[in-house]
Amino acid sequence: MSSIPLSEQLGAMAFVDELRHQQRQVQEHLDLPRRRAEIAERIRAYYLSNTIAFDDKLIEQGVRQVFAHRLKFEAPPLNGFDAWLVKTLTHRSKMRFWGGFIKTFLAAFIVFFVWSAYSQSSRYITTFYSDDDIRNVARTAAEVRNERIELYKEVDKQRRELIALQKRNAQQQDAHVSQLLERAQKAIPASDIRTEVGASEPVSRANVAVIEPQINALKAEKNAIKGALYTAETDIKYARGILEIREGIKEMLQDPKRAAALAQFSDLDGRLAELDQQLKNVNSFDSHMDASSTYRELSSDLWPDKDLLELQTQRAYALSKRLEKNSVPEELREELQVKMREINAELKNGDSDAAERKISHLTKRLKAAGYWSQ
Repeated sequence: MSSIPLSEQLGAMAFVDELRHQQRQVQEHLDLPRRRAEIAERIRAYYLSNTIAFDDKLIEQGVRQVFAHRLKFEAPPLNGFDAWLVKTLTHRSKMRFWGGFIKTFLAAFIVFFVWSAYSQSSRYITTFYSDDDIRNVARTAAEVRNERIELYKEVDKQRRELIALQKRNAQQQDAHVSQLLERAQKAIPASDIRTEVGASEPVSRANVAVIEPQINALKAEKNAIKGALYTAETDIKYARGILEIREGIKEMLQDPKRAAALAQFSDLDGRLAELDQQLKNVNSFDSHMDASSTYRELSSDLWPDKDLLELQTQRAYALSKRLEKNSVPEELREELQVKMREINAELKNGDSDAAERKISHLTKRLKAAGYWSQ
């Protein structure tokens, strides 16, 4: 298909719009019964809304008289020159000369006006974009293409990691991980986001008006794509963390080197239940960090080949350091320091079971009060 200059297209559209406007006006004048009925109805509505008495026959008569005179010519008052011109033109002997002169003048004026309007519109269209503008649009198009390539690489990376985690989760499916991965899959763009704008058809004066809006639309869409990728990346990170912790727990419980520590750990079931509940609620940075912290503490407390009393002594020392923080209120600190003295006494006596129960109780109190992660 041959390319049609935009100036010719705009010129043709202007004439078409003018013809449509004229046709609509003619149609309105031709449909006289409808117009008369509408005007009469509006007059009645006005009188009714203002509680003015009226006669339908008078309204109909008034509307007919208005329409009877609507096309009647009423000559305006003439000044001296206009009266002379009319008088001169009415004489048959001079009619041909003045008539021909006026027709020639009007024809020349119309031709000049049309040519001037067309040339101005064409000049505006062709000079709206300077050579520098076209070069800038071409450079911006290249930048957009490169940005889309980098975004596509990130999309492809996230999609590959998503598929790997889906396979990993299928081996021992976790409902919350499945939910996070499904949300990530919806966020990742499904189609190829790369573009050939400004490359498949180099930017020129003939197409710059079409290509520039495409570039602007692609630039505006970039932030939306980045936001979707951030959402997908975050959900994938949380899902990966949950799977790693659950796999780590499984390996820890089956590790023969930890058997002795596991056998002596009186509150293991409670600690595992607490961690499981945290993993089911991972949906933000804080909840993710809380679950990771609980897992690291449990793993440290079940360190291989370590005496249980030694482990409990380390945990008691960590608890005492938490109580010393300024964020813990004085009233709560005094209450829990009493428990700490009891824990130290149990450890000194070698009663690991009693020490374990009190350490677990004090830890739960701090977590319930919201001072564990501070």
